[in-house]
Amino acid sequence: MDVLRSMRIFERVAVGASYTSAARELNMSTGAVSRVIFDLEQHLATRLLHRTTRRIVLTPAGKRYLARCHSILESLDEAEAEAKSIHLSPSGCLRVHASQSLAQHYLVPAVRSYRARHPSVQVGLTLSDAPVNLLAGEFDMAVVAIEVLHDSSLIGTCLGRSHSVMCASPEYLDTHSKIHRLADISNHSLIWLSPAWSDSVELKSHGSTGCETVTAKPALCISSQSSLVDAIELGMGVGLLPLHAAVDAFRDNRLVHILPSCQFERVGIYALFASKLFLDAKVRTWVEHLKVSFAESNKNDQRVLYDASDLQVA
Repeated sequence: MDVLRSMRIFERVAVGASYTSAARELNMSTGAVSRVIFDLEQHLATRLLHRTTRRIVLTPAGKRYLARCHSILESLDEAEAEAKSIHLSPSGCLRVHASQSLAQHYLVPAVRSYRARHPSVQVGLTLSDAPVNLLAGEFDMAVVAIEVLHDSSLIGTCLGRSHSVMCASPEYLDTHSKIHRLADISNHSLIWLSPAWSDSVELKSHGSTGCETVTAKPALCISSQSSLVDAIELGMGVGLLPLHAAVDAFRDNRLVHILPSCQFERVGIYALFASKLFLDAKVRTWVEHLKVSFAESNKNDQRVLYDASDLQVA
């Protein structure tokens, strides 16, 4: 028998002292309510109610059992309400994994505005370029920049699209030959992001005239994106940077946008999480917030990029 259901029905009968009122409240027939009470008493081998033609009276065992029912059902209702509230009201710690450059440019400002709206949510932001296993349960979600989101057991929400840009410091450009087309890169010191030395690399650009590929030999390979930015700003050569990693330097004139008609390494920026079923309210509201925040950031980035391109052309 369904003991919890029987307890709820017994509680309604005992509180209202009526089979009929309990049946009406529970949308059951009076006979069905009576059978449930009879089965419950058989299950407990104890008489819970005395029923006369005029009223229903609890037996001493029935009074004790009713008190226990109140306690058990109240705890159960509280547990259910707490579980449901997780999906209704954002609270608790939101654990996010992302790369350093994405966090610095996009996520930290987004966290600030998100927590202003949802102060009951704490955020744990782990920054690493290493892949993360969301199915292990260590993180609630991850923000990644990838060219193609492959089929997997993860759910991906596209927050926006971006690309890499070719850039160099003003000092480097003042002392080296002009770069008018992609092939000119082979005459310059190329700084390349790579975990190991690469003897040659392929530069693939997407422009208004189509795609172009040039093979070049790097002068320096660096495994850290932040160090790559430093090397380019120090005038050690030209290099590709994700737009979000270069845009602040463009704004401050620390870097110049080279070949503004070309786009390199076009990627999508995705919010990844393990499941969409009964999504936790803090994850759901965070992803929705990121969509709006990324759209606004991307608009500002494009404005800065347009200004940097005008400066370079001039």
